[in-house]
Amino acid sequence: AFRDTLPNSLSDFLILLCICFAVMFAWAFIEPSFMFYAYDDLGWSSSMLGLMMSTYGIALMLGEFGLSHLGDRFGRKRVITLGLVLFSAQFIGLAFFQNYLWIAVTFVIAGLGTALLDPAISASIIDIAPSEHRARAMGFKSTAGSLGNILGPALIVLSASTWNARDIFLV
Repeated sequence: AFRDTLPNSLSDFLILLCICFAVMFAWAFIEPSFMFYAYDDLGWSSSMLGLMMSTYGIALMLGEFGLSHLGDRFGRKRVITLGLVLFSAQFIGLAFFQNYLWIAVTFVIAGLGTALLDPAISASIIDIAPSEHRARAMGFKSTAGSLGNILGPALIVLSASTWNARDIFLV
């Protein structure tokens, strides 16, 4: 039965899926506004925007290489919580800073947060999933993230006319 393929702790699994959804939703929700904000309000060039996005990606890559073991060492819940807090730095930076360097710092912090968050979530799912259905459980994780990627931009269609970019970053 389908229920037998789900992790033993269904409530923990659903929480992890909700976190995956929320993280992907948050980025997808701000992304359209972020592009216009960067170009129109901050006066960035395409190169500056690309470098900012790369800053996040480099921090994520290096962070996953050097920090992914921390969930094993300090506990997955603590690392997931810290990762979420650090991930939110990019939104706070966009809402409160206009200086390119300060925004870049918040993107580095956010990349490190994601580097803590994602491996800890994956390891948590593997911990609670039945061994013969771990791939399916990880597939649900990807599906939750994809759903966030779909609904984030869809919701911005409904709210962009009433909120300015900074409000969107804070949401």
